[in-house]
Amino acid sequence: MNESSTGTPLPPPPPPTSGRDRPFWGSVDILLAIPFIIALVLVGTIIASLLASGFSDWDGTGDLPVYGLFIAVVFQQFAQGAWPWIVSKRKGLGMVSDWKFRFDWPNDIGVGFGLAVMCVLGSTAATALTSVLIGLGDDEDPSNTSILSDNQDSPWLIGVILLVVFGAPLTEELLFRGLILRALEKDLGIYVAIIGSTLLFTLPHMQAGATSRETIVLLVGIATIGLILGIAAVRLDRLGPPIIGHFFFNAFGTVMTLI
Repeated sequence: MNESSTGTPLPPPPPPTSGRDRPFWGSVDILLAIPFIIALVLVGTIIASLLASGFSDWDGTGDLPVYGLFIAVVFQQFAQGAWPWIVSKRKGLGMVSDWKFRFDWPNDIGVGFGLAVMCVLGSTAATALTSVLIGLGDDEDPSNTSILSDNQDSPWLIGVILLVVFGAPLTEELLFRGLILRALEKDLGIYVAIIGSTLLFTLPHMQAGATSRETIVLLVGIATIGLILGIAAVRLDRLGPPIIGHFFFNAFGTVMTLI
């Protein structure tokens, strides 16, 4: 046993470390998320295309059948939720500590509902104002709900609803208000984190085939939602309310689309 000059036993030496103190994730993991998510989306799209070609008269052109879109979105949402878990597992302290993935039941139900109301009111006002400013035509539709409205008679509609109402709020919040927001906050500060996570949340919601005016109005509405949820995640320091608010918002939009 080692002793000091006074004869007092010295404490044991600290265990060896890897030289990197957790958490050591950062903005680079946002960049690494891009090829990871794209790779899984491509795998899902290939599987969906093969199934559509083999079990229907789809000839490889035009939109995938609804079950093909369902499979592709499953892969996309899995990637969005899996990447934050992988980063936290390999570089962090767990998703509760790293991404604030926690809930305060039952309070978060009411808080989340309030956030959903703010998202509805905020996005409605933002899109209405933008529509007037850019002269959106009456025949133009700046929405991203066609997968629901175009497949109301499909037996796959229930699966699509589950992805929209439950899958998207969970996986998108983990990625955008979890990993992306916290990594940007750690490296660049809270204001850049809120704005950056909002922009990165907005861009993937662009719709193929939409006009430029439709795209602008849609992205303004999505950005408003992302900004509200991002501020809430920071102020409340947990993902529970944004996840629940996102759930209520998507559920409301789904009901309004289908009725």
